[in-house]
Amino acid sequence: MSSATKNHQFLLSPKTDWLTIGGLSILLFPIFFFLIPNDSDLSGKAEWFLYAIAFVVNYPHFTVAYQLLYSDYRHLLLKDFRFIWAGIIVPILLFVYIVWAHFAKSEAMLAYFVEFMFVIVGWHFTKQAYGAVMVTSSMKKYYYNSWERHVLKFNMYALWITSFLSFNIGEKTYDYWGIKYYSLNFPKVAIHVAYGLTAASLFLFAGLMLFRIVKTKEWPPLISIISFVAIYTWFLPIMYDPIYFLAVPFFHSIQYFTFVLALKKNQIVAQTNSKDKALKTAIAYVAFAVLTGVLFFEGIPRVLDVAVTYDHELFGEGLFLFLFSVFINIHHYFIDNVIWRKDNELVKRHLFN
Repeated sequence: MSSATKNHQFLLSPKTDWLTIGGLSILLFPIFFFLIPNDSDLSGKAEWFLYAIAFVVNYPHFTVAYQLLYSDYRHLLLKDFRFIWAGIIVPILLFVYIVWAHFAKSEAMLAYFVEFMFVIVGWHFTKQAYGAVMVTSSMKKYYYNSWERHVLKFNMYALWITSFLSFNIGEKTYDYWGIKYYSLNFPKVAIHVAYGLTAASLFLFAGLMLFRIVKTKEWPPLISIISFVAIYTWFLPIMYDPIYFLAVPFFHSIQYFTFVLALKKNQIVAQTNSKDKALKTAIAYVAFAVLTGVLFFEGIPRVLDVAVTYDHELFGEGLFLFLFSVFINIHHYFIDNVIWRKDNELVKRHLFN
């Protein structure tokens, strides 16, 4: 961990960390759940606002990961197999699959593509939330033992599976940028089992924490509790509201940016001992991410959808919007799986003890 992090037990600011790490989603949840759905005009405005804010938060959170992989970790792209896999092999495989689906004129292959995306996006959200709990606790010198970590991780994955199953019980048809995909038609009993595992592991984790609190008279840091509670508002099916569900990627993205900016801030301060340079670097990093995010999620695919001839009757009007979005979402998981590891020197030095 950098000297900046050692001296200040926060990521960006003690006044804002709790908001960006998950607190904002908890605060806004009642508004989305109780107020907005009852006002159709307000619902429409909320949808447009969430679409607009994607340009400056959601899209850039993907492209900043590309900066980390292909800039900060570029020296490992041809040396470490994990980085070779994430940075070279995976994008090639995804591209080959897309070309194959195009020449096969198979909407079904694209349906499998988006279904795979939703599987790993949920997995990715869960891993990030777990990492948020671990990092924020570590900064406060609060460390979970092996049992506590395993039960916490099991509970969060059980919650994710419950969320995933809720969209895949029975026969349902969905649409993503004009491409139809279908639920996996699991039996209803599956989600009951998932609810049971989630509840049981939650009670077990609560029991472990209560035992520890009684024994040590020490509570987990509030910010790590917020990180944990937030993912329940994101994933728990009984809390689903269609507009709030659209906001979850935004909450995930600002949580992600909190760690990216903290990492870059601590890295630059450690190298130059200059907070001004760290701030300028962070601003440049974000600005480039915003620009590339707009280009790769909106600008380039929209131009290609107009300029390139393809079967619109089969693939709809937004094929390239679909392909760019799904490709980047899937690749993002593999990128994060290698760059945000505790054993990576950059992360270890500037985020963990």
